[in-house]
Amino acid sequence: MSDRMSDDEARRMRGVMSGLPCGVVALDGAGAVVCANARALEMLKMELPLGIDFTDALSERFAMAELPRPRDLQAGRELRVDEETTLWLQAGPAAAGAGDTVIAVTDVTPFARSLDERAMSLRFLLHDLRSPLNSISALTQLDASDPEAFERCGGMQQITQLAHYVLSLGEQFIFTSVAEHLQARDFKRFDLRATLRQIISQLEVTAVYCGVALHLWLPDNSPVWVSGMRNFVARAVQNVIDNAVRASPRGVAVTVSLRHAGRFAEVLVNDSAGGLPGLLEGERFTDFEKLGKKSATGFGLGLKLAVQIVGMHGGELYAERNDQGGTLFVLRLPCLNAVGSTPQPASLVDADRALRASRPD
Repeated sequence: MSDRMSDDEARRMRGVMSGLPCGVVALDGAGAVVCANARALEMLKMELPLGIDFTDALSERFAMAELPRPRDLQAGRELRVDEETTLWLQAGPAAAGAGDTVIAVTDVTPFARSLDERAMSLRFLLHDLRSPLNSISALTQLDASDPEAFERCGGMQQITQLAHYVLSLGEQFIFTSVAEHLQARDFKRFDLRATLRQIISQLEVTAVYCGVALHLWLPDNSPVWVSGMRNFVARAVQNVIDNAVRASPRGVAVTVSLRHAGRFAEVLVNDSAGGLPGLLEGERFTDFEKLGKKSATGFGLGLKLAVQIVGMHGGELYAERNDQGGTLFVLRLPCLNAVGSTPQPASLVDADRALRASRPD
């Protein structure tokens, strides 16, 4: 290729480059500007006269300590134009008659902002994790040196609560990170009934440790189809059940059941834990945000996450006082095979009979 293109070639290149949606700068073999379209000049917020050395121009405009030669841009490089704008420069071979190298200039401000926000969230998460993790470390050291003092400070129960809080913080971060990028195609059909069985089996060890009986009552064997992120929904339900189990005194039961309610499927969690703080007789409680602020160990944080997950799936979570001196939690989710409201057994004995009657001989 000749060192200098003809006027016709230059006009043809400018015509092609002016129609491109991204910024483009064409360079010759020495790194001098052959052509730059208006989009590139607009994003870079600078002039690029023909023949000027591209590296020198960038260095002067953006006060770069390291001079990015065209070959160094083959892997791409981030360029902060100002506090609001971030560009991505990447070099590639030019087409015939378009110089030796083409620099693509792309506005990646939304992606850079998202990364900055994610980094900030991670810093906040690490800050929030530091206190409970330090407390766990201190308690384990105290157990080794002074067991009596360890028990006075709450012992294993305190460590368990702190560990549960740490896990809740991690879950909240993961949910927030993933939820930002969810698309309709990410929602899949799954059987809520089968999911409940799996959750109960996973929580049996926790229930035994807490001295609480955990019952699951399913009136029939029919699948209950819902659409969504199965792992997220399972985590929401698990958080509600886990919260009920841990809040209940030893020797009582937590009962989980499933029912249809019009267009919705409802998971009901009944406990005998003395009632949710702030829950009044005859009202529905939905402000779980307040519960997460009541103690340093994050009481209610799991419920707050459950509210967010259920809401993302077009449902709701609320709580009511029940007849056992505890709380009834109801998770409502849109149901794909919704039916009319199904009468529910009046007692656990009736529920057991209904379950047995539904089984084939």
